[in-house]
Amino acid sequence: MDKAEALAYVSRLFDATQAGAVIWGDRLLLKRFLTQCSRTGSAETQEGYRRELRHFTRWRDQNHPHLHLRELDPALVDDWVSQLREQVAAEELKPRSFNRRISAVSSLYRWASEPTRSAVTGIPRNPLPRRSTYVVPKLAKPMSEDDLGMVLATIANAANSSATARRDFVMVKGSYLLGCRVSELCRLRWRDIEPVEGGGQIDLLGKGSKARTVRVSAETLLLFEGLGRGEPDDWLFPSNRREGPMTRQGIAARMAKWGRAADVHLYPHRCRHTHATHSIRRGVDVFTLQATLGHSSASTTGGYVAANPGDSSSLRLG
Repeated sequence: MDKAEALAYVSRLFDATQAGAVIWGDRLLLKRFLTQCSRTGSAETQEGYRRELRHFTRWRDQNHPHLHLRELDPALVDDWVSQLREQVAAEELKPRSFNRRISAVSSLYRWASEPTRSAVTGIPRNPLPRRSTYVVPKLAKPMSEDDLGMVLATIANAANSSATARRDFVMVKGSYLLGCRVSELCRLRWRDIEPVEGGGQIDLLGKGSKARTVRVSAETLLLFEGLGRGEPDDWLFPSNRREGPMTRQGIAARMAKWGRAADVHLYPHRCRHTHATHSIRRGVDVFTLQATLGHSSASTTGGYVAANPGDSSSLRLG
């Protein structure tokens, strides 16, 4: 921070004090940030930030319990970043997780240090070092046709004598056929599934509360109907432990269980990757896939095309 910035910050503090403003404590700082971290008010986004910021505050509590978040200077925060890098080097933390954590904390400090609120947050600037994230290529990790078949066969065998396995079969196969996010799967209600001529359509609520409709075949419609259609507001996958639907963690745990039984690494987002990869290999165009997956940018969907090229100018030249 140069002299002019420092003087401007002190001036804002003075003006705010004169006006009767009080510097926020950590709890209020985090609460205010989390209510504004998502432009659309997405609960998923807020929970993601809350999860990463919890790691940071735990580190602060263990190492500098006498300091507020506003009192952590660049040298102390750099120690935290260095510790995370050591965890990545020891393969205790994935580079993606490192980037996500750094991004969340940096976003908090950038937000808090904006001139319009720095006088009440007490934070003059972002203490995180610049360019501290890893460059991590986005590589899809789909299941092969054989692995997917092994998982479904394993669940189907158990479904002969278990209602829970029958539900899980619909959960896993339905997740693959829709290509949906796990959060979208959690929120499915019976009113979202509608029969139409030649099949059905399913309404999904995606990131940023963006709604989309996915057309499905008659076979896919029957797969879901096999659960036994409930009232329109009933959840497709209700929780057995509390009111409401199964959580993302609950669905992930069930998929992981069946993955271990089939000796396949299975998790919800892998079903989505598999849907995208298999679709590209079967000739689905990128724009149709983008609409089905709910990607806001075609470049995201294009990654699947780049990983599975079905055509090239080289083929046209011999």
